[in-house]
Amino acid sequence: MKWRGKRVGLALGGGGVRGFSHIGVLKVLEQEDIGIDLIAGTSAGALIGGAYAGGLSPREIHRRVESYLQSPAFKNSALQALGSTVNPRKKNALEKASHLLRTRYLMVRAIFHPAILPSVEFESLVDYFIADINIEDTRIPFLAVTTDLISGERVVFKEGSLRKAVLASCAVPGAVEPIRQGEWLLADGGITSLVPVHAVKQADVDVVIAVVVDRDARGAPVFETAQDIFQRAGEIAADKLEAIELQDADVIIRPEVGDLHWMDFSRSRDLIHAGEVAARASLARIHQALPLPRRLARLARLAFPFGQKNVRKATIKAGERK
Repeated sequence: MKWRGKRVGLALGGGGVRGFSHIGVLKVLEQEDIGIDLIAGTSAGALIGGAYAGGLSPREIHRRVESYLQSPAFKNSALQALGSTVNPRKKNALEKASHLLRTRYLMVRAIFHPAILPSVEFESLVDYFIADINIEDTRIPFLAVTTDLISGERVVFKEGSLRKAVLASCAVPGAVEPIRQGEWLLADGGITSLVPVHAVKQADVDVVIAVVVDRDARGAPVFETAQDIFQRAGEIAADKLEAIELQDADVIIRPEVGDLHWMDFSRSRDLIHAGEVAARASLARIHQALPLPRRLARLARLAFPFGQKNVRKATIKAGERK
């Protein structure tokens, strides 16, 4: 029958720190025993998706986020300094002066370097979450979406170093230095594919669950500076491109991230919770989109939970005897 053998793919979108919402989504999918056959990630989606595909559980990824944000490496980093400048929290005079000096230094650095953030600093962040393995060796098939700045084409990594692929996908223009690989100069996958639905579809996946964590572009923006206008123009272009790609998704999950800036690390726990809430609100649509055998298996688990546990134990013991 047509429903046999259908594969389910997860497309995790980019959005900087808002990508922490992906952790909450993954938690719910695991709790509901919704199997994922392939994950594609863009930018923050590549970081969280790559960590998960590489073997970390959502709980462990959450723990590493908490640990990293409390570490001296982060607190003394340029990434934290930039994040503090966009945090809406009121600052005292000393904090304002300190932030002003660090921001000016980083802006001057951007004039003489291809990115604001030092490469080694961002590489250490990626290495903290991503296993040092090849993409071919992940426990769940994984794709990292990047953009070649020379040709303007989307580049999808299906093999090679997982860390390098994720680093390239996360290379936000201006903030993180592009990655040179052969004839490519690779940067953030969000330039060409903010939510990598098409990458999942082209991997011969039948059902696509897309997770969108970009800022809400429907609000009333404030245009006080040239930067405000430039940023708004980019958001509109990205929103139109994203809408076209999302037409091919079977289920779209949109955590409530509001207008949080992509570098504002102050609400990591809230973002993870937002992912859980959005995923749970989408469960009915997800189960409806799943292949029929998986829906029947879920109904069997709900009807006979104890029997399912015994079957699993028997299967494990049988495997051990072999």
